[in-house]
Amino acid sequence: MQNFAAQTGTRSNMLRYDFLLVLFGTGVAIIGLFSLPAVSAVGARLRRRDVKQEIYADADGVATPESMKAFSATLPKSLILIFAAAGLGLSIAITLLTLHDPEVRVENLLLIAASWGVLLFQAVSIASSRDSVEAYNLGIYTFFSSITLGGIVLSQIHQIADDLLEGKPLIAALWVIELTLTACLAVSGLSLPRRPDVFVNGELVDRMYTASAFSRFNFSWPNELLSLASKKKDLDIADLNRPDHFTRAAEVSADWKRRNYQHRLWLSVILAHKWAFIIQWTLTLCTSVLNFAPQWVILQLLRILETREPGTKNGTDVWIWVIWLFVAIIAQAWVESFIFWLSWAQLTIPVRAQLSALIFEKAMRRKDVKGADKTQKKAQTDGSSEPTVAGPAGESTAADKPEVPEEEDDEEKIKKSKQGTVNLIGVDGKRVADFCAYQNMFPGSLFKLIVSLSFLISLLGWKALFAGFSAMLAIMPINIHFSKLYSAAQDRLMKVRDEKLEVVTEALQGIRQIKFSALEPEWEKKIGKVRERELDAVWDVYRRDTMLIACWVTSPILLSAISLAVYAWLNGSLTPSVAFVSLGVFKALEVTLSVIPELTTDFLDCWVSINRIEKYLKSPEVTVVSKDSDEVAFDHASIAWPADDDVAEEDRFVLRNINVTFPEGELSVISGKTGTGKSLMLAAILGEVDLLGGSLYVPKPPPLSERHDSKANKDNWIIPKAIAYVAQIPWIENASIRDNIIFGLPFDEERYRKTIEVCALTKDLEMLTDGENTEIGANGINLSGGQKWRVTLARAIYSRAGILVLDDIFSAVDAHVGRHIFENCLNGELAAGRTRILVTHHVALCEPKTKYLVELGDGGVLHAGLLSELREDGALQRIKSHEQSQQEIEADEANTAVNSDTDGDGPQEGADGGALKKVASKSKARKFVEDESRAQGAVRKHIYLTYLKDSGGWVYWGFAVFLFVLVSGFSLGRSWWLRIWTGTYAGGSPSAQIFNSTRQHGFAYSIGIQQTSIHTWTAPSIYISDSLTYYLGIYVLLAVISSVIGTLKYLYVYLGSIRASRALFAKLNFTILRTPIRWLDTVPVGRILNRYTADFHIVDSQLANTLAFGAGSFLALIAVVVAGFIVSPYTIILASVLLGISLYYAIAYLDGARPVKRLESTAKSPVFEQFGSALAGVATIRGFNKADVYIERMYQKLDNYSMMIWHLWLFNRWMGWRMSVVGSFFAIFVSILILLLPDIDSALAGFALAFALEFSSDVMWTVRLYANIELNMNAAERIIEYTELPTEPLDGTKPPAAWPTEGRIEVEDLVVAYAADLPPVLKGLTFSVNRNERVGVVGRTGAGKSSLTLALFRFLEARSGSIHIDGLDISKINLHDLRSRLAIIPQDPVLFSGTIRSNLDPFEHHTDAELRDCLERVHLLTDSAGASGVATPRGTSETTSPTPTLTVKNTNIFNNLDSAISEGGLNLSQGQRQLLCLARAIVSRPRVMVLDEATSAVDMHTDSLIQRSIREEFTDSTLIVIAHRLSTIADFDRILVLSDGQVAEFGAPRELWERGGIFRGMCEESGEKKKLQRIVFGEEAE
Repeated sequence: MQNFAAQTGTRSNMLRYDFLLVLFGTGVAIIGLFSLPAVSAVGARLRRRDVKQEIYADADGVATPESMKAFSATLPKSLILIFAAAGLGLSIAITLLTLHDPEVRVENLLLIAASWGVLLFQAVSIASSRDSVEAYNLGIYTFFSSITLGGIVLSQIHQIADDLLEGKPLIAALWVIELTLTACLAVSGLSLPRRPDVFVNGELVDRMYTASAFSRFNFSWPNELLSLASKKKDLDIADLNRPDHFTRAAEVSADWKRRNYQHRLWLSVILAHKWAFIIQWTLTLCTSVLNFAPQWVILQLLRILETREPGTKNGTDVWIWVIWLFVAIIAQAWVESFIFWLSWAQLTIPVRAQLSALIFEKAMRRKDVKGADKTQKKAQTDGSSEPTVAGPAGESTAADKPEVPEEEDDEEKIKKSKQGTVNLIGVDGKRVADFCAYQNMFPGSLFKLIVSLSFLISLLGWKALFAGFSAMLAIMPINIHFSKLYSAAQDRLMKVRDEKLEVVTEALQGIRQIKFSALEPEWEKKIGKVRERELDAVWDVYRRDTMLIACWVTSPILLSAISLAVYAWLNGSLTPSVAFVSLGVFKALEVTLSVIPELTTDFLDCWVSINRIEKYLKSPEVTVVSKDSDEVAFDHASIAWPADDDVAEEDRFVLRNINVTFPEGELSVISGKTGTGKSLMLAAILGEVDLLGGSLYVPKPPPLSERHDSKANKDNWIIPKAIAYVAQIPWIENASIRDNIIFGLPFDEERYRKTIEVCALTKDLEMLTDGENTEIGANGINLSGGQKWRVTLARAIYSRAGILVLDDIFSAVDAHVGRHIFENCLNGELAAGRTRILVTHHVALCEPKTKYLVELGDGGVLHAGLLSELREDGALQRIKSHEQSQQEIEADEANTAVNSDTDGDGPQEGADGGALKKVASKSKARKFVEDESRAQGAVRKHIYLTYLKDSGGWVYWGFAVFLFVLVSGFSLGRSWWLRIWTGTYAGGSPSAQIFNSTRQHGFAYSIGIQQTSIHTWTAPSIYISDSLTYYLGIYVLLAVISSVIGTLKYLYVYLGSIRASRALFAKLNFTILRTPIRWLDTVPVGRILNRYTADFHIVDSQLANTLAFGAGSFLALIAVVVAGFIVSPYTIILASVLLGISLYYAIAYLDGARPVKRLESTAKSPVFEQFGSALAGVATIRGFNKADVYIERMYQKLDNYSMMIWHLWLFNRWMGWRMSVVGSFFAIFVSILILLLPDIDSALAGFALAFALEFSSDVMWTVRLYANIELNMNAAERIIEYTELPTEPLDGTKPPAAWPTEGRIEVEDLVVAYAADLPPVLKGLTFSVNRNERVGVVGRTGAGKSSLTLALFRFLEARSGSIHIDGLDISKINLHDLRSRLAIIPQDPVLFSGTIRSNLDPFEHHTDAELRDCLERVHLLTDSAGASGVATPRGTSETTSPTPTLTVKNTNIFNNLDSAISEGGLNLSQGQRQLLCLARAIVSRPRVMVLDEATSAVDMHTDSLIQRSIREEFTDSTLIVIAHRLSTIADFDRILVLSDGQVAEFGAPRELWERGGIFRGMCEESGEKKKLQRIVFGEEAE
């Protein structure tokens, strides 16, 4: 018998030796494979002489001499050589010392020595390499070789461990040293830096590909940055490094274009990033197995402990398992961290940059098609046959726009709306990119399911598992149902958010008109209504979410309870190893299953978004409609405004059968009544139209790359075929005046000075505080109308273009300035030899120098030809009869003596007062648009208190804390019950979140936290008795109660969140609508929109979850510590030490993440501002051929934004990985503690390990969620900052209901300034206006004309003096009452989206008849409504009876009061908008009416009609008119002449004439003194 046993032992030893030999042989083969790159590298080096690189450069950037000097790899190379040589020597020594040891086979020792020899060869090849990247790569192969060798050595030690420990301490020590050397060599292999620091455009590129592999895979390269953040307590953009070439927008966009994909967009995205996706999926497969590795190790440990007799010593195998536990936890944590990082750094960020760049590039090439919303239902049912109007929402280049009569679906609307286009980057691009980060959870969940089920079947058997899963399957339909509801609720929420965005954008863009008309309460209500719908949608999402949480919480409880009960019943016993490990696996499985529903909804969202982007990217682009030629010519051309779809020709505004040739190098004029298609003709020259027939010839400008602008000089400045364009609505950037004029060209001092002079900007620049360096707000907000026009004209004149396309440049300037521009600019030195094509109503002004004239009307060309020909056949006279006469022009030039410009004083209507301050010194220019402020350090206590107060106050949060503590109590209670149960019985449960993924989506982690429970085991296997039902029943009951309260606590927090959101939004909305106009002018709309949208999305949707989960994980951590104390006081010491380390990392992380999150918020706005601005000016940008410049700028802004996101996730991984390591140490310490305490049985050991493993995840989630609370509170901080802005005065007495009854105005010693630190613009102004008097105001730029208007409406408060209206001091009157009783027609007419009716009568106080009457009074309707040329809409048309030449007449939009008006009224021409504003003023019948150059954009005939309307309609009103033309006000009751903020003259025109002062001087200097005299003396009726 003994012989048999001996033989059996010998055979098993032989088998073990053979197995080791095979293992060693395989290991050596792997090491050999890893050595092939070193062999190849040495061979290549021998074949060619290795020349050392002077300056390192790669796709990321170029090193500098300084960074080359600082770069050194000497130390790691030396260490690699030393460790490899020492390892080989030690291995030979061990072989010699153990040559005759029967326990060790010589073959194994020789294989180990050979491996060291190969490693030494690798070390030599690394040390001799001069290429840092090659050495870095070889170092990684050495790392894998060393790890393989370490595994071989460990296996050998494991085999002979007992023998070594008994009597060979020296040999044992040598083996341990050899194992240590393999580890040291592995680390040294990873310590080689990859390259010196590289720079792009002088800025340091991120060091991920610069640092050593150890630093890269350990997330250590941001250490320097984090220590800087800790020191400064802040970070700036300059502190952060630039993106590498895999992330830079320009490179990812170029890469996309190079590949030229023809597939669907989603497939193209996958192919473009296929390697990142492949690595992500491969590592996900690994992590699916690694997730269960620690469970498997614990299973082995517990089985050993179950068989251990109390008091016996542990064998080495137990300690080896402890090491494996450490390796398993570390490996799993690292792979998950790396997947997380790869998902964001190599997928999300590049994909987002790529899609954003492609969308912006497309916007620069896309047809400029935008339309009004469809007419409201009423319009479609009132029997009217009129089609609705479509028009642009960006830059109006037009007087007429296309009709798009079909009902548009949502996607069509998205394509056509500017904001919708911006949303493609802001919402859709983000969704797609984010989904790329976690789509790997789909395969990951499947892999995990397969692995976990295999594991569970081996543990529990299929019957018990099937019983548990049947319970889960029963819940599945409920889960699916609520997932669908959740998805639908999310869709509704997205739609309402789009609506809110549109309403808020419109309000902010029309804020001046809202304030002038005192419409703040109405708009507050309007925005509030949409907001309420949004909050309803948010609450819907929350409710569905709560139900999903309930399903996710209940299903794992049922799964584990039923499976274990059936197992116990079938097997008659339940061992701790089975119970603990199976419950651990159930927990991991729960997370796996719980993410699927939400992931599915995210997938659907992403699918919708990527299709929206694809549809946009495939939408029609501006095609070349013209043929190259030396002249601009139309040959039987029919043109229409661009439309996406095949719209029937009869449904569009079309100019037909045009035959025109504009002479090269000459001035050509296009004229015609308002709305006849003049701007359409210019757009055709720019290529911004659909050519429906015939041919169009335009010179083809050279591409930007061939223009060599930087080398331009006087001799080659003009490029004959290049085009410059001045749009009807001037498009101005947020930059200095000089930058707006130069527009990216080199600065030519002489040309620039001449341009300023001929464009009549010299005086304006003298008036401005900072001269040419004055910063202009977005859309030129702090310039007057005329200044905007002249700046855009100067841009065209300064440009290198040989062809100037100018739209209506005279309409906003005085006749005197107009003549100056005509003589010196259009026909001066700078325009000589350039082809000038000008749209204007001022034909008579242009006649002397015009070569070619076109008159449009009736949908085509009425007259066209050389001026000399038209003069001969009498056509010229007919054209001029439609326009302003020469006499009128000369009469208007009476302005010369006083008005150098019609625009009033610099900043129109309350903009930057700096524009009015004469200062000799030109110090550093003041910023008009201030940089966005951002807080520093931790979020202030005040912010938390405000949020807590708004969400319900102390009582509410007190109850919330009670609920959370109750849930934790039930978790502990459940554990305690299990402890009692296992005292008598068997039962079990492991850690809740033992090995949960560190990247869990949505609510998954919250359930882990909720379900966290400590299950204490006091005895090993005990046989089942009848009391199973009793114990299990109570356990399940406790679990169910805990899950119900756990679910309700979320609903409770959501309630508070909605309450806080409602309160904060109401405060923000109230404040923003009532902030002073100066603040609104200096803050870009995008910045305010960010508060209304992105920041509120966080406060609405994320903050509540973060608060709830954060509180949950913190209490779970406390529960873990409390429960741990019960097991052993030593664990508390360990917990404290490791918590201290965790706290250190957490603080370092927060110091870095906080400022970067704030920078991210401020880096987002410029992307949207640039996009919005470029969309608005797309016609100008393309006209100047500057699209590439704007694309480059967008790349820069996208890179800034990418870097913020990059660093946020980098810091997140830095912290997450370190937390995982700290947690794994805790698990190892506890394992060692368990093994060192002989009295602990397997049940208590199982519980202790569960607790230890839970510690890691709870600490990490607590820190991460606290950080998230801080970062999300950043959104609340930005909102609260805006809710606390100063508002305009809200107090004041209420005037009588009928006030003002007479309209008497008395201004007494009025002193007014734009800001406290600026000098006054009105200096002691005194005058009075009697009842129903008409007063004209004239004065030079800066005289104070607009300032007077602003003072009257209290946009500027008086420093001293007063204004009385009907005896009441307006400074004492409530501001809203004051503005609502006065009326103004500003120079820039503002209309709101809706209908003609909603614009005329927003509060529905008037009948349709009254509204029609007002439209007739301003000549938008005539008796033969529809036939009026004046009222031709931009794009509505209907067929009329055919005529021989024209088959289509364009209809009148104003026939139908329900005709749609697009955002900003941009589907009407500029003239029509001004007329509609005038009609709006007539409707309200005010007692005091102010007109600020209100008729500058209409033709002369219409203008004279309007002047008559004003005289007739406002007989019962006091009228103050800031004069546009002297003839307009020459017959007024009195004239107020302002000069330098003071009254120069005031009196009746006749009286002023007779007095012989400034007014008389003006008239005498004009060319038509007699005509004006007749008007003044009442001898000629106007």
